[in-house]
Amino acid sequence: MAAEPNAATPATPAGGATRTVRDHLGPLALVGGRWIIGDHERRAHLTFEPEGLVHRVLGRDPHPVPWDRLMELGVAVTVDRFSSSRFGGLLTRTPGITTHGSCLRATVRHPYDLWSPDFSHHRGFYSAREIVLLDVLLDVVVARKRAELLGDAAWLTGAVDRVGRHRFAVKWRSEGDVVRIVDELLARTS
Repeated sequence: MAAEPNAATPATPAGGATRTVRDHLGPLALVGGRWIIGDHERRAHLTFEPEGLVHRVLGRDPHPVPWDRLMELGVAVTVDRFSSSRFGGLLTRTPGITTHGSCLRATVRHPYDLWSPDFSHHRGFYSAREIVLLDVLLDVVVARKRAELLGDAAWLTGAVDRVGRHRFAVKWRSEGDVVRIVDELLARTS
């Protein structure tokens, strides 16, 4: 008996046509089969691994954080590289961007602490829509105590593809719509 495909993996459209699955959502990108936040070719980035998030900084030992330690998770990043830099964040006073530059915003347990690992902004721009979608995706998955799914590359690929296709219809309803989408994806993996 064949294994059932991952419920979050997008199905092939009717008629047998194939469509491209999204391989990024703002600073989150699929590189060599692994999901990474930030530009892995520069100073700092985070990798989504089966055991947890791993913060990698050039010249330092990797810093892993197991999925079960995460209580809250979001991103602090701007659309352009300059505004997400340490200097640009101070000049533009972008909310969430401090002297750390682009970073994750996380609350971890055991011991309880705020964790804000920085990452390098990719060359080019992220759309504000994608930043919001990524922030909601990370927040909902962790809030529902399913953070380990972020380390499942197949599940995260399907989730990024589904969430990334969301278009904001009514501004004040859009985040609620994305929460509903993520909840549906989580329900399929229960």
